[in-house]
Amino acid sequence: MSIIILIPALACIIALFRDSTTKAFLNIYLPVFLFLPVYYFWKVASLPPITFAEAALLPLGLAIAFKDLRLWRPAFMDLSLALFVFSSCYADYLADRHTAFIFVLFSTLVTAVIPYMIGKLLIEQHHARIATIKRIVFLLAITCGISAYEYKMGQNPFALMFRHFFPGEPLPWITQIRWGFGRVSGPFGQSELAGIILIFGLVLALWASYYHLWEPHFRYFRRWPLSKSATLIAIIALTLLMTQARGPWIGILVAIAVAFIGRSQRVLRTAILTIAFLVIGGAIVYVGLNRYASGPVTSQEQETAQYRQHLLSNYMPIAKEGGAWGWGQDFPRVGGQGSIDNQFLFVALTQGWVGLLAFCLIAVESMLHMLASAVLAPEKSDRYFAWSMLGIMLGLLVTVFTVFLGLQTFQLFFLLAGWSQALPKRPKVSTQLSFETVYT
Repeated sequence: MSIIILIPALACIIALFRDSTTKAFLNIYLPVFLFLPVYYFWKVASLPPITFAEAALLPLGLAIAFKDLRLWRPAFMDLSLALFVFSSCYADYLADRHTAFIFVLFSTLVTAVIPYMIGKLLIEQHHARIATIKRIVFLLAITCGISAYEYKMGQNPFALMFRHFFPGEPLPWITQIRWGFGRVSGPFGQSELAGIILIFGLVLALWASYYHLWEPHFRYFRRWPLSKSATLIAIIALTLLMTQARGPWIGILVAIAVAFIGRSQRVLRTAILTIAFLVIGGAIVYVGLNRYASGPVTSQEQETAQYRQHLLSNYMPIAKEGGAWGWGQDFPRVGGQGSIDNQFLFVALTQGWVGLLAFCLIAVESMLHMLASAVLAPEKSDRYFAWSMLGIMLGLLVTVFTVFLGLQTFQLFFLLAGWSQALPKRPKVSTQLSFETVYT
């Protein structure tokens, strides 16, 4: 039954024969990305396990290599990405874990390099930004509507739906209960990871609303009192609240604050005020969380905060001992702390300081590209979009201090990295020739 994993691959191949790579991205990959959990997999013999997303990405990546690679412009980030991919598996190779080396290399190539190629080559160059944003927001709103079941019933509807096709696989993610309600995670594994995807969708929904990209009302619900735009924003925002995840809540505040700089008529003043607000607010939150985590444990939430605080003190010596390339996937575990809820620490453990450097370089370079577009792009809509992208990236990076970058969020990070390079940074030069009559 697990062979249903290959359905997205078949659908993507058919779409690629019938239409462009951009259409396959919009019509196949995005629904797979936003609807289907990636913790289920199909495995045959000694081949690497394949998830729904990887099944869609493989033919799409090959098609991009054949059809769109002519649009590729070399960048320093390409080298950072290559270093990150190499460091993701080299420690396993050094430790003679050759199966792990092959599996990790395959997974990283598919889920990092191909989303990076999509962002760099398929969206801006093919004038598909608006179509991409509208598709993401609308599909995510549908996912949110289905996920509301988890908040009330304490069971993940996506896991309940797909577990019948994967009877031999244990369910890796169980819905957590907080304050008497389920923490919504949808098809994204856990609530913090869902929160990152919702940050992405909510900021894009606000950008689309600002430029009135939606029709006033839903086609079949014209008597609904809210506009289509307001309804989509409300659905995504409410679902973000239902994750009950404080990391993404802080992340969305950062993301919206930065994104809204692009709406201002006085960008410099607004940027300075926003930076001051974020620095002061961040310091207050940091001090408050430290005090909260240091006190006597009186709740499960406080126990979770202490767990994350002790991660660094317990695992930093292990990360340093791992050296340049880290320990690979089989790093030493500290008793009682098997989950590494910090992406930077996780990369340092598994990929060493080389992998951590590569990851940070990709993040910083992405933000520099976004900032350059926010300052230099000639159109206000482009500048506001660049600020929105910068806000999303900052919100993501803030959140991954409380969770590893896994499942769909891993793909999202590299999609944003590639997309940042394609953002407009200078006025478009017309290629049309013009003639004038000269009398002599």
